[in-house]
Amino acid sequence: MRQDIDVNGYWKIIVVYNVYLGEPNTGFTQTDFSRKQSIVGISKVTNKSQLINTIVHEAKHVQSHICRYYNVSEGSEAAAYLIGYITQQMYKVFKYLL
Repeated sequence: MRQDIDVNGYWKIIVVYNVYLGEPNTGFTQTDFSRKQSIVGISKVTNKSQLINTIVHEAKHVQSHICRYYNVSEGSEAAAYLIGYITQQMYKVFKYLL
């Protein structure tokens, strides 16, 4: 299952769910700063709370990379809105995995 997220033209996020990563309850985030793009992989999970944990964990990595690129403080209100937006967009797909 794949999802493409556009962060208002500033960044592209590609999320792939149920990726085989060798172990359940894991994920990864790989960012190409020159393309302003992050690829996120979410493995199969053992329960719903672990899915939420992995989603938020990887969304935080994406948020950190975007903030670093645009020189936005991670403690700022803009950064808080950004992680909210990322997880809200991811929810549109991962709600079907719950």
